[in-house]
Amino acid sequence: MLTISETRQRTLNSPDEIAAYLDEAFRAMAEESPFTTGDLVDITSRAGLAPEIAIGDVGVMLCDLPRQLWSWVLVFTSGGQRLPIQVQTANLAKREQAKEAASE
Repeated sequence: MLTISETRQRTLNSPDEIAAYLDEAFRAMAEESPFTTGDLVDITSRAGLAPEIAIGDVGVMLCDLPRQLWSWVLVFTSGGQRLPIQVQTANLAKREQAKEAASE
């Protein structure tokens, strides 16, 4: 068995080329993601979260990119404010119970 590493270099010459490249990269990453924007999620571990944040241990997925350690999730604070926060992706799970209850 042989493992090789390859590097590719590409020059982006204009803001339009940069934007197109970022758009393509984002779409490819989003397609690989286990979560979709708008998914209801359970926070399965509160490691690193203050007690006043993510009340109910639930939220809505804002952005998850594969092979990244963190995802952006919209949660409530204990004061009733909506707050976008980063949560370790490994500490999130799709909230299947909520989907099942909504369909009944």
